[in-house]
Parts: sequence; structure tokens; C-alpha cells
Amino acid sequence: MATISADVTKQMEKWADEKVKKGLYKSKSEIIREMFREKMAQERYSTWSEKALEKAWKDEDDAYWESYL
Repeated sequence: MATISADVTKQMEKWADEKVKKGLYKSKSEIIREMFREKMAQERYSTWSEKALEKAWKDEDDAYWESYL
């Protein structure tokens, strides 16, 4: 596992400390790892959605024009 250093605001640090204190996360590092996982999943879904929409639009366009041929 790699180590990454990040500068955060006091407000962000306080929020993270509160989540750890409440037992919602084991550590602030776990919060960061979860944020990475969520962002990566969001990007995968976004890419999948864009590809699906492109295909749907292409299929729709082809069907539209085929009715004129």
C-alpha cells in the first residue's frame, strides 16, 4: 500500500475526526480510501453510462434514418 499526503482544511479534519470518534471509520485513512473507491466507481459508472447512451443514440439515429430509406 502506498502513502499519500494531503492538505485539508481544519473543517475537513474536524469532520473526519468526528466520524472516527463515532466509530463510523477505523481511521482518517479509511475515510480517504473510501472516497477514492466511491470516486473510482462513479467514474466507471459514468463511462459505462456514456457508452450506453452513445449506443442508444446511434441505434435510435439509425432506426430513424432507416425509415426514410
